[in-house]
Order: sequence, then C-alpha cells, then structure tokens
Amino acid sequence: MLNIGMTELLCFAIIALLVLGPEKLPEAARFAAKWYGKAKRFIHSVQTEVDRELKLSEFREQIQKEIDRMTEIEQRLQKQLDHLTQSTQPSKSDEPSPQLYIWLSTCRLTPFSANFIKLHGSEVIMASRSYLPSKLKIAV
Repeated sequence: MLNIGMTELLCFAIIALLVLGPEKLPEAARFAAKWYGKAKRFIHSVQTEVDRELKLSEFREQIQKEIDRMTEIEQRLQKQLDHLTQSTQPSKSDEPSPQLYIWLSTCRLTPFSANFIKLHGSEVIMASRSYLPSKLKIAV
C-alpha cells in the first residue's frame, strides 16, 4: 500500500529506537500498529462504499434502460391496439358489415345425437346396450 521496502522499515526502526529508547519503543509500536489498523479499515470501508455506489449506479442505468424499452414496447402496442380498434369499428356506409362469426350446423353423423337416431333408428342404441354389463362390480 505505501510501497515501503525492508531496508526503509529497518532504518525507521533504528531511528525510532534511538529517539524513543528501549522503554517507550514497545508502547509506541503498539500505538502505531493500532492507528495503522484503524486507517486500513477506514480505507477498506471507503473502497467498499465506492464500489457499492458504482454497482448501484450501474444497476440504476440498467433499470432505466429496461424502463425505456418497456415504455417503447407499450407505445408500439398501444399504436397497434388503436389501429385494430379503428379497423374494427363499423363504417357509416349503408352496406351491412360482414359477419365475423358463422354458426356451424350440427353434424348429422354424431353418434347418439337426435339426428343420428332419426337417421339410423333406435335399434343402434339397443344394440350398443347389449355390449354393456347389466350390473357394475366395484373392486375394493
């Protein structure tokens, strides 16, 4: 961090020993280490806070891009919906509008329907009953 080599550290220790003496040197070393740890923790907390703010600003930019994209899609969908509602509104002409839905006629060949029984007679139903068992047995 401070880019201090071993020789500079040794020179600093010798000067501190000469200035402070052997009695106060351990106390001064503890004091310096304590403040060094506090400074290191403060710098680390500032770095993490800056990193978090940068990530938060990037996240905000991504959210803003997504919001812009969503509003663009919403506007396109609204234009398409307006176009569809204008095209389906009845015109003021005298001609009747074409039917949108056509009712399908019932199929004559649907088995057991009224038309099928009229066409084939009720014998078909009686014949189909002969295949069914007269009593149902339930297995428990």
